[in-house]
Formats: sequence, structure tokens, C-alpha cells
Amino acid sequence: MKRVILGALFVLLLSNTAWAQCSAPYFVEQAFPVGGAEETRWRICWQSQGKHGLVITAAFFRKSPSSPFLRVFWDARLGEIFVPYHPGSPRFLDLSTYSQGLVTLNKAHCPASAGGTLLGSPPVVCKEVHDRGLAWMNDAHVRRGQEVVLWGTIDAYNYNNVVLWSFRDDGAVEGRYGATALNLPGSESVTHMHTPIWRLDIDLDGFQGDSVHHVSHIESGASATDPSTLVSKETGLEWKADEFTTLHVHDSALKNAHGQASMYHLMPLRWGRPRHQEGFSKSDFWVTLYKGSELWAKDLPAYISNGENVANADVVVWYMGAVHHLPRAEDGESVNGTFRGAAHLMWTGWLLKPHNLFDRTPLFERRDP
Repeated sequence: MKRVILGALFVLLLSNTAWAQCSAPYFVEQAFPVGGAEETRWRICWQSQGKHGLVITAAFFRKSPSSPFLRVFWDARLGEIFVPYHPGSPRFLDLSTYSQGLVTLNKAHCPASAGGTLLGSPPVVCKEVHDRGLAWMNDAHVRRGQEVVLWGTIDAYNYNNVVLWSFRDDGAVEGRYGATALNLPGSESVTHMHTPIWRLDIDLDGFQGDSVHHVSHIESGASATDPSTLVSKETGLEWKADEFTTLHVHDSALKNAHGQASMYHLMPLRWGRPRHQEGFSKSDFWVTLYKGSELWAKDLPAYISNGENVANADVVVWYMGAVHHLPRAEDGESVNGTFRGAAHLMWTGWLLKPHNLFDRTPLFERRDP
């Protein structure tokens, strides 16, 4: 089905009329910079999909007003939130077992004064458009960046799980997960982990011809190398801190004006590497061949069991992050037998960064001689 409807949806999405499969409030379009001559633009579709919560169902980026839109995502979502407690039990699958879907938001969650707009009926997503800080500087010369952010919160038993997607003016995408609300009733002081696993169906310039390279950084004396290995078969891969492990996703036909291969680098933003007894937690990255029914991270070992080809194919990349939660006094206190308080947000995530997508330095005023 993905292959059959791709062309039609692409045309519809890029038209100036409402897209039947993605109309307001589920269609978000944002040009950058906000106010001023356009440099870049995003077109994004989102849905509230039951237990999965906030799902990005399409995302297209345009690197200049004269460039075509590039598809970045066919689908991007959380595939599980695994919460194991240190005594060995309980071991919650928050998404597939306990998720109640997205929490209804109000203006206090998403104030207009902070660039917020509530989306949905009832409102379950906050759209924020704002300054993202320094993009670059060179002594007195400086450029601040901007982003459009979509976030929602999945209610799963005692926890609120914040799912955030940031689409930046430089073409990068940041995915973040944050845990907040109440520590487990009766076990408020028990240390545990929150382990989100994202399913990222990255379709660069369409689903065909995508490949993934596993890239490391190796030090040897005073010199270093960055070996890159094609991922040819479905597999799980490890993240190694001292090797700066990343995955490079590229399309066989996608190049910039200089003939350089355009790609996106999946870069972890994390504190450590969780390892649990469950098979799906034994790898930090997984690469699978696209199948629309394969949505749950707990089944990843079964998904790769056939070892199907993923070189020059329609690939899906999975990534596991982690938050190690040591309960603290700041999380709350027991008052007359009732626990009061709220665990402040703890974040983990990733950055999907363009590489040789642009023809020249973006977000920069070029002064030709």
C-alpha cells in the first residue's frame, strides 16, 4: 500500500489546496525565518494514533524557495516505552500495555505567549514556533535559529510520557522523550529506567533506494579513522560512546548540486547504554525492511529473524534511548500517608542531522565579491 499511494499523496501534499489525508489541524506548515524572506520550509502531518500517541505521518523539507520538497519521514513514532524496576519487577511495557493515548491539553500547557497553539479536538498537541538559540557565530557575526515543535503527552498509569518532535530551520529533526508526573504508587523510592524505542521510517526522496551505513570513530595513536559499513541485512547494532556511533541514511539517487551524496545522520542524545534481559533491549539501533504491520519494538527480534535485505531498499530505523531515574526528595513527599509532588521531566532523544543536503551553507548571508 505504501508504494501504491506514495506518488498520489506526494502530489496532493505539495499542492496549495487542503490535502484530503492531512488537513487542518493535522497539517502543519512552517516557513523560516518567521517574519522576513523565506529561506526554508517544513510541511508536516501528524495524527493521534491510540496507544502510540503523537505520530508524524509525513514530513517534507524544502531547503530553498526554488527547491523541490524532500520527503524525510513516511512515519515516525514511539514503538515502546519499557520501564524496568531495579528489584527485577515490575517490568512495564508502558506503550503497548498501559497507554491511554494522548492527554488533553489546555492553555497553561501551551501558552500563546510562548509561541504555542493548541491542535486537535479535543486539543492533544501543542505546536510551538520559537527561537532555538545560537545557530552559529563568528566573533561579532551571529545567527540564531528557529524551530517548529509538536509535542503531546501519553498517559500510561502513573506517568505522563512527553513525546516531542522539533523540526528546525536548518533541516534537522530532533526527537525527544521525557518522563514526568507521579512515581509508582507504593514504590515511590524505587530506582528504575524509562526506555523509549523510536520507530523511524525515513524515506529520503521516496521509499525506494534507501540504505543505512553504520559509522564509527576509531582512535589509533595520534590519528583516527571513521569506518563506514553498509548494513546489508536486517539486524540490531550497538551504540558505543567511545566510537561516537551513528547511522547514516541515504538515498542512492539523492545528491546536491555539487554531486555529493545527500543523507541524514541519526545521532544519539543520551547518557548511557541500557541493557536488560528482554531481547528487544539488546541493541541500541535496529534496521528492518519496511512492513506496515511491524510497529512494536518488543517484537524486534522476530522482525529481523528472516534477515531480509535492507541495502538499496525501503528501510526502517529503530533507536533506543534511556532515562535512569533515581528517585529524589524533589520528586515528592509523603504527607499524612499521601504522596504529594511530581517528578520533574527527564529527557532523552536523538538528532537527525542533514549532511550534504544543501548546496551551500544554509542560514548564512553570503557576500560574493
